[in-house]
Amino acid sequence: MAHINSFVRIPLLAVRQRLRPLPHIGVLDEDRIRMRVWPNDIDFNFHLNNSRYLSCMDYGRIHMMAANGILNRAIKDRWIPLVGSVDITYRRSLDLWAAFELRSRTLCWDEKWIYMEQSFHSKDGLAAIAWVKGLFRTKEGNIPPQAIVDLVSPGCTSPPVSESFFQWNEITRQRLKGPVTVEKV
Repeated sequence: MAHINSFVRIPLLAVRQRLRPLPHIGVLDEDRIRMRVWPNDIDFNFHLNNSRYLSCMDYGRIHMMAANGILNRAIKDRWIPLVGSVDITYRRSLDLWAAFELRSRTLCWDEKWIYMEQSFHSKDGLAAIAWVKGLFRTKEGNIPPQAIVDLVSPGCTSPPVSESFFQWNEITRQRLKGPVTVEKV
């Protein structure tokens, strides 16, 4: 699915938006996509490979941007969407041929990051849930998230940024400083 997403599904979605746009959703509304686990998505355990979850999530975020109106502007102005960090928790497997729903929503934003939640649901319930923080960049630098929101939903303000996201950002900063050293007892 990774190559199909990058080279087929995402460009086709951009073209589709020009011809027959998706139903509009608000910036804070949940977007849902029905998907299925195909043979090229599985690993030796015959379930959705962990890297495929991330590929599905890429497509889900682009789909959400198409539905809330950000995608057309991003393409027009040549914004580069970038992911800064992903934290995913797996709860149960999605086996070969399983149908599932990917739900994506923006939770909040600060001066730099847009914080999103993406979750995978099957007939058996929650399969995985992830937090994603991302941003848009141009040649001039990062675009403030509020400026992006104002283009598609003037007056919409971010819900309060959870303390959990501040902690996540601090953990990310610590990781980027270098490997963790563990003291021997």
